[in-house]
Amino acid sequence: MPSSLAKHRRAAFARQNGRCHYCGFPMWLEDPAELSARFDLADHDAARLQCSAEHLVARQDGGGDGADNIVAACLFCNATRHRLSPSPDATKYRHHVQRQLDASGWHKKRLRQRLAEFSLRSMGANGICQGSARVG
Repeated sequence: MPSSLAKHRRAAFARQNGRCHYCGFPMWLEDPAELSARFDLADHDAARLQCSAEHLVARQDGGGDGADNIVAACLFCNATRHRLSPSPDATKYRHHVQRQLDASGWHKKRLRQRLAEFSLRSMGANGICQGSARVG
């Protein structure tokens, strides 16, 4: 039986149309093979795009495991946020990721090129992933 965190991750994945809360790139939940085949990605590139449950407010900062505090984020965005010290607030981090993408940074060039068209279609005019939860 899946944990409540796993259920919230799946729900966020569906709510966000399978796109990362931060970068807007497509993710995979169960098996990277479909994503790899769809975008002709190497296994190591697809691995970065595994869907993870991201706490908008970290548990250590008083955030809970409720659906209102969980979004789906690719493993790369999630891990990168939490490698920073202190971890930035989710809204600031999202803007940071978008600035990096606008400057042709963030994900590897090959990955950005393969996913560029998809990601542009997934982002709204305000730079927010369509279907994504709102941050603070």
